[in-house]
Amino acid sequence: MYDYVVVGAGIVGLATAYHIKQMDPGSTVLVIDKEDSVGAGDTAKSAAAFRAAFTNRTNLRLAKGAISFYLKVQSEGFNLAALKVGYLFVVDSRTKPTIKEGVKVAASEGVEVEEVSQDRLEKSLGMRVSLSGSEEAEMLGVSDVEGGYLFREAGVLDVEKLVDYYYLKLKSMGVEFALGARVREFVVWPRSPLGIEGEPFPWEDLRVKGVRLADGRDVEARKKVVSALGAWSPGLLNPVGLDSFSRPKKRQLFVIKAEGQLGSLLRASGLNDLGVMPFTILPKGVYVRPNPLENTFWVGMSDELGRPFALEENPQPEERFYTYGILPVLGTYLPQFQLRYPGAAWAGHYDMSFDGLPIVYEPYESDLVIAAGTSGSGVMKGDSIGRVAAALAIGKDVVELGNGAEFEVRQLGLEGRSVERELLVI
Repeated sequence: MYDYVVVGAGIVGLATAYHIKQMDPGSTVLVIDKEDSVGAGDTAKSAAAFRAAFTNRTNLRLAKGAISFYLKVQSEGFNLAALKVGYLFVVDSRTKPTIKEGVKVAASEGVEVEEVSQDRLEKSLGMRVSLSGSEEAEMLGVSDVEGGYLFREAGVLDVEKLVDYYYLKLKSMGVEFALGARVREFVVWPRSPLGIEGEPFPWEDLRVKGVRLADGRDVEARKKVVSALGAWSPGLLNPVGLDSFSRPKKRQLFVIKAEGQLGSLLRASGLNDLGVMPFTILPKGVYVRPNPLENTFWVGMSDELGRPFALEENPQPEERFYTYGILPVLGTYLPQFQLRYPGAAWAGHYDMSFDGLPIVYEPYESDLVIAAGTSGSGVMKGDSIGRVAAALAIGKDVVELGNGAEFEVRQLGLEGRSVERELLVI
């Protein structure tokens, strides 16, 4: 029996447990995960980047708060390998209106964005900006680059170090962990059981009292259970009549060594103070994430239409997806990548919500807080989502984010959320 039971030891679960203990120091907290170590699911398979760059103001505020917290952690001596290299959105005539929406929202929230000319893209990155007349460009449906927008409050970090930070802090605060413990089901039980055979009955006042593990043991929560299961949310919530309003979608990353011309690209100058290529998003959804500490690039692509909503227990990268999906587009804009193939790759899931915003709510006054729908930006908003989930579990209406800004918990619920769908899901 614990006061709070958090199911899921990814970034959201760890941040939630951390902030529960911060807000309710005397409470007992247990974090459960099916993996043998924390952050070993989709958190470990993310692009490990952060950006204050969204078209939805709520998402932007969540990201700003989390980024401020991460950079503060690093400034106080816990190295997260966080590098503010920026996010560079390269635009053509089709993608420019969407990115400009993000620029407008950023400006309204005081986030610095710099417009980048075609000449600078050519000079700094060796990018091909004039594609008209190219047979390959015509086949791919790509058009001339019109420039770019560089969001400064953005960069990359080491997600393993971030996970270690929360884990070490939680251990020092007395939080317990049950790792390698698979949850079989959430346990629904009457608040005041009658001791009658056949309980629970549908007319009783029911709550989620805890979880049943695969080995048959029950773990109970006196106050709240928190579901921070990410892509695994529907599989455990749906059987007890609850909904995360999110679904898993596969995402893949491919690692390219920065050798030869790619070494010069990795150390591109003129776009940030670090002399590193920014995290760069090309038209058609291909993105390039610099990893200067390992002298590599991580490359991925958003493939929404045609990619099914499905959970794979052990997702594997698809060589064909890189060769025929990513490489033609990547090599067209950045010729340095032509005929370059990955030396490593991995795959995970995005936990996609219906509008691109996280979902944090307690259905039916069930004593179960659901935190889901991170939609590909769980790491960069993880601390803020954890604060909101912790506040809801404890019964607070307003929470302070990592940058000191106040945030209403209801904004991530089903009734108080923004009507604007997020357009920058990368």
